[in-house]
Amino acid sequence: MTERVDLHYLRHMLDAIDHIDSFLEDTTLEDFLDDDLRHNATVRQFEVLGEAAGRVSSATCDLCSAINWSAITGMRHRLIHGYLEVDLEVVWATAKEDLPELRSQLEGCIQALEEGVG
Repeated sequence: MTERVDLHYLRHMLDAIDHIDSFLEDTTLEDFLDDDLRHNATVRQFEVLGEAAGRVSSATCDLCSAINWSAITGMRHRLIHGYLEVDLEVVWATAKEDLPELRSQLEGCIQALEEGVG
């Protein structure tokens, strides 16, 4: 049962990455910084990503140990509670540099769970 619930959260995480990718497609850093709607939407999806990550069971986190779960939930925490100090250049860099690898890791984790649930 836990695996099925975790699959739900892992798919939410992938959906959040998809949204971020669509928000930043064909966008420069300068455009991103100047577009309140775009950067607010991106930050919101990072919050969703972190919230979903925080709900994944410890068993799945252990199974998918290549994923830096604490970094994901930590970013969410900083975005929510430190919203006055959000560095949009860090948000941009995280989206561009870290999310492609996270997507791959999540896809592998989902596959491993689906095979186990069978």
